[in-house]
Amino acid sequence: MRQSNTYDPTLSLIQSFFVGMGWYHAVQMLGNECPSAKLCHIVEPWFLGPGATGPGGSEFAEFKSKAEADHQVGFYKSLADVPPVADGVKRLALISGRTMDNPRLLGESIAAGCTVIYLEKPGAPTVKELEVMKREAADANVKICMGYNKVS
Repeated sequence: MRQSNTYDPTLSLIQSFFVGMGWYHAVQMLGNECPSAKLCHIVEPWFLGPGATGPGGSEFAEFKSKAEADHQVGFYKSLADVPPVADGVKRLALISGRTMDNPRLLGESIAAGCTVIYLEKPGAPTVKELEVMKREAADANVKICMGYNKVS
């Protein structure tokens, strides 16, 4: 991301999956802790699907309502449901899903028009899958940044 302190309207962000670190990153961006980023879309199949009535479902629904009203964030069950990227807009995906889903989510993020992907650790179940993901991104001219969060 840019080192600027102002939001660049030509950069939109898709966040895939809300649980775990995904929630943490969403709160950071909506709290303006990363002023150069604008969280535009959240993809969360569990809480927008079968998990809506389970543990955490009502809290997610409350967060969703507030994020939609206060920040105009769109919520979707899958990356395929996210609107196409507009001309001249750069799209970044922040993937913080289940490790086994990340290789698929990377491919879907590339298909959704993302030119940069922030991939939370560990990224994939195996090194071989990470290598395949790296090639897939390189072939599509997409940059990958690997996340690591350490709390001291």
